[in-house]
Amino acid sequence: MKLLSINKKHIVLLLFMIGFQSVLSLQAQETLSLAACYTLAETNYPLQVKKGLLATQNEAEVAVISKQKLPKFELAAQATYQSDVVSLPFSLPNMEIEAPNQEQWKATFTASQLIYNGGLIDLQQNIKKAELGAKQQEIAVSFHQLKAQINSLYFSVLLLKQTKTVLEKNTLQIQEKITEIDKRIQHGVAPVNAADPLHVKLLELQQKIIEIDATQKQVYNKLGLLIGKHISNTTELSLPDVYVSQQIKRPEFALFDFQKEIITQNDNFLSKKNYPMLSAFGTGGVGNPGLNMLDNSEQGFYIVGLKAKWNVFDWGATKKQRQALAINKEIIDNQQQVFEWKQSIEAKTYLSDIEKNTSLIKSDKELIALHKKGIATASKQLKHDIITTADYTAEVNKLVQAEINLKTHEIQLELAKANYQITMFN
Repeated sequence: MKLLSINKKHIVLLLFMIGFQSVLSLQAQETLSLAACYTLAETNYPLQVKKGLLATQNEAEVAVISKQKLPKFELAAQATYQSDVVSLPFSLPNMEIEAPNQEQWKATFTASQLIYNGGLIDLQQNIKKAELGAKQQEIAVSFHQLKAQINSLYFSVLLLKQTKTVLEKNTLQIQEKITEIDKRIQHGVAPVNAADPLHVKLLELQQKIIEIDATQKQVYNKLGLLIGKHISNTTELSLPDVYVSQQIKRPEFALFDFQKEIITQNDNFLSKKNYPMLSAFGTGGVGNPGLNMLDNSEQGFYIVGLKAKWNVFDWGATKKQRQALAINKEIIDNQQQVFEWKQSIEAKTYLSDIEKNTSLIKSDKELIALHKKGIATASKQLKHDIITTADYTAEVNKLVQAEINLKTHEIQLELAKANYQITMFN
């Protein structure tokens, strides 16, 4: 009874350890989706730092422009010696007029406030904001171009794993057949070298698996560098459902809109550039002489008033500048048309790939079914010495290739869908 009790305890402990190891194994196996790769890559993209710098720079520039609305203050001082001063060419009876001093000085404090300038300050700020949007959108466009590279690496891993699975499955089947042939050799019903073609095929499959492992490691490293995350061989990449993602327009379209907005805001600025400018000012100070040039004593004084400035004629310079902006907008429209044209060509290419691979997958499945029947027949014929192991191996080669073709076309189909998605949408 005591021995039985100990055994039960050991069994319970063993089951607990197996369960605990299973939990750790599940926790260690990480699943990574294509969408997560996009998100990680965008976060890891070095130019993202530039976005923040551009925003800070733009904030400072807009703040400088807004200072134009604040009052301006100016201190000034001047001391002069004049070689000559105003004097009367005649004298008046019973009146003596003292000539101004040749040494003169004054110190002033002036305050001025802009009242109206046609809204040019707000327009300058709008231009800066549109320029910020365009510069930041250029970063988004630059990152979007990396998505095709991410797609290529991501689906390469999927294809390598699927191919490895096919090879491993066929490796097991070859090993089982070798075991079967070895028993026949031991019983003297098959030649000693009967299993040699199978051993050759087994080694070929094992070599391909080694090559796949090495290539997969390289692709994992490249993908990890792009997304800024270490990816181990235990990381499972999920096959994406491409058409679930939101169909948001490509970032290039937003960039075209920002570029046109810059032109619009510059055109608005030019249209009001020659509007009259009105400001108020006040100046106070002390000098010798003051405003009264005939008083040679130190005097305090002040002046207040309004100042208007209006450039009524600029020889058509503003008109020419607005014409240049209009042409620039047409250039951007043309660039957008070219982009849409290229986008349409690429989209049709991927749609053609989708259609092609869909058809190939159908025929691959039919071929696999036929090859499996052929192998079943070859296995029976090999058992009865109707064919050689080399003949059987040839049938296995056909099945292996057909299964690899199926997996290749399945992955290529999903890759074409993913590339179509990033070609047409964000």
